[in-house]
Amino acid sequence: MKKERVIAIVTMLALLVSVIAAGCAAPAPAPAPAPAPAPAPAPAPTPAPAAPAEVITWVGQSALPAGMPVTVGLERLSARITEASGGRLVWKPEPAGAICPATEEWKAVHTGVLDFGAGGGSYMHAEIHFGTLISQRVGGIPPLPHLIWLDTVGSDLINKWYVDLGFDMYDIKGAGFHGPPEIFAHLDKELKTPADLDGLKMRCSGDGGAVLARMGVGSVFMPLGEIFESMKRGVIDAFECSSPRFDWEMGLNEVGKYVYLSPIRAPTEVYQLLVKRSKFEALPDDLKIIIQDCGRSEAMRYHTMLTSGDADALQKFRDYGNIVGPLPSAIEQAFVIEADAYMDELAAEFPETAEVLASQRLFSSNWNSLYGLPAWAVPRD
Repeated sequence: MKKERVIAIVTMLALLVSVIAAGCAAPAPAPAPAPAPAPAPAPAPTPAPAAPAEVITWVGQSALPAGMPVTVGLERLSARITEASGGRLVWKPEPAGAICPATEEWKAVHTGVLDFGAGGGSYMHAEIHFGTLISQRVGGIPPLPHLIWLDTVGSDLINKWYVDLGFDMYDIKGAGFHGPPEIFAHLDKELKTPADLDGLKMRCSGDGGAVLARMGVGSVFMPLGEIFESMKRGVIDAFECSSPRFDWEMGLNEVGKYVYLSPIRAPTEVYQLLVKRSKFEALPDDLKIIIQDCGRSEAMRYHTMLTSGDADALQKFRDYGNIVGPLPSAIEQAFVIEADAYMDELAAEFPETAEVLASQRLFSSNWNSLYGLPAWAVPRD
């Protein structure tokens, strides 16, 4: 009995100890809380629309009527400048007379009536006395070396003189509309000697007209668009205009039976690309580059266009019934003598002409030494 009580007590103590031990055991760890979801990123703000690029619009004019090569070239150049600038610089060309009188584009550029123009050169000779040296110096050099002279030397020189003379215009280097040598003359009278020029009423331009006047020609100036009707009405009985393709496209095969060829009167035919200097300088640099590069590209495109059609044009003159032939050498030689004397007289009177002429003569001499020139263009001592 006693033994059983002891066992019972021991059993109860064991149970009590186990209960106490259970109560003192470390509690099970609480489950880790679930991570809070990351906040959704805030939507990026919608950027404000970019301000539209400023559009600069320039207006210009050709010295020739609609459809004529220079006008077509200016339209083509204007379209390329507008496209190359992404529409930031829009050029709007007009034909002769649309904004200012034909041949006065250079004046309108200076005064701000126009922003650009295709013209200048011999048309401004009365006020800018080296004008014809830019476009068609009598007894000068062929078109390619003349273009290179302008690009490397000439444009910088004439732009300096524009500033010195007070004109707000700028010749784009290497640009312009460069035609081939002009036909010497169209008329209804056969020419054999210099005496045959005496008394002719001839449409002439610039220095070529002045030299012909010294040879007895009644030199008359008028815009090219007036030549046809003036010949029909007898206002003039001879004229010079341009190169064979140009003259054919003007319809001048119908007026003037004889077509005499010689580069001596107008070895080149350049319609300058003139812009208003103050407006050009205010343009961003990239737009200046676009004008310059497009202008240079068009200069060669235009020259190629005209020269590529000259041979066909002369044949069309012949097929029409015109008599096409070389200018008699006696007239050419007499013209050279008068041309050199005339240019020397101009140089003695006007320092700007003296500087430009000296630059051209030095360039011609160097070119002839290096590459040769045709006999009519070889510098004369």
